[in-house]
Amino acid sequence: MDERTLKKGERYYKAGKVLWVVKHGNRLFSKVLGTYPYYVELDLSTGENHCTCPLGGDCKHVAATMKAYDAGFYFESFDKHAELFPEAIAMEFLAEVPELALDVTLKELRFSLSTDESGSEVAKLFRRALKLVEMTGKMEALHVLEEILAEYKHVFSDYELSAKLEDELRTLLLNRDIKEKENKGK
Repeated sequence: MDERTLKKGERYYKAGKVLWVVKHGNRLFSKVLGTYPYYVELDLSTGENHCTCPLGGDCKHVAATMKAYDAGFYFESFDKHAELFPEAIAMEFLAEVPELALDVTLKELRFSLSTDESGSEVAKLFRRALKLVEMTGKMEALHVLEEILAEYKHVFSDYELSAKLEDELRTLLLNRDIKEKENKGK
């Protein structure tokens, strides 16, 4: 891999475009946000790599994955299914650290808003973010979700789903307000 590609990969890593990395044996699996979400596989012992981007490998997404690994940003898995379902393994690890899961979900949600033509992925991630906000109590994330929902409604104005997502967010905001009033009364 040339120096220019390595530098681009480093910038991708520093910009937070590597959502997760799973290490299984000598292999790394990752999801990197580029023009679209790309999936990387990298054999640490041989350097052989694959990416779902148009280049197919030896790209900035692979370089970003290597940088993430070098920085210690990865989950190590001994699960026999890690090679087949690395994203499921990553989600399992993230479920153990809901604050990190919320950060990753918000990053992916913002990204999906610009690439998801059907709105389906955005809706799935939006609902996951709502659940994670409830779990973590990180109510400051609701402001981000309000902004995302406003853009979603603009793009998918004719979707009934837009109104349903708005109701779900409104319910969470109402519950937050009720809890804040209860806490002030104590």
